[in-house]
Amino acid sequence: MGSADHLSRGDSMADGIAWFLQPYLIDCVTFARGAEPADLASRLGARPGQQPRWVSSDDVVGLLAGGGVGSAVRVGRVGDWSFAIEYGDAVGPTSTGMGAVSAMGVEAVNFSLSPWHPPSMFAYYHDGDCLCSFGIGEEARRWGKSPDLLVPALTEMGVLPTQSDLRGADAERVRRLSVLVIEEHFRLQLPRADVLDGELPMFIVREA
Repeated sequence: MGSADHLSRGDSMADGIAWFLQPYLIDCVTFARGAEPADLASRLGARPGQQPRWVSSDDVVGLLAGGGVGSAVRVGRVGDWSFAIEYGDAVGPTSTGMGAVSAMGVEAVNFSLSPWHPPSMFAYYHDGDCLCSFGIGEEARRWGKSPDLLVPALTEMGVLPTQSDLRGADAERVRRLSVLVIEEHFRLQLPRADVLDGELPMFIVREA
């Protein structure tokens, strides 16, 4: 297998990102523009000089269940963006974690997915600062240095103004439209087959 930095796919082979809203597929994914996959793993806490192992999602789950690994990331790249799927204690959702990921001019987007305790969260950082963040499905409440960054697109798509009493299929539709707005704005892609069924380079972030 090649190195993590050589895992790259064209946009025509990718699948968008809205598929990860399906519950329990992944818990946390971080994208970075301006950092190669191995660099992204390092920014998320992987020790320097670590050689990645090409593993499947099931392999990582098995490692965590076996007690030898506390947290890990599998990484890749599509277009301009590197991505990291986090397992175990995810670093990406924390403000300190995202600040480190986006340091030195890097752009970073994080999704912390929690269908068991919504909302799932979106955050966009650049050069160490949070520019825009909100709960997916709760877009009316936003924060960061540029909280209204996506408001025009969210409004055009019909996500805003949101209805607080949306339930069931209507709420699911709004969440999907919100993620599609983010996908289009940042031109994000995440290859479903590689993430769920294939092997990707894995870096250990924390030993158990």
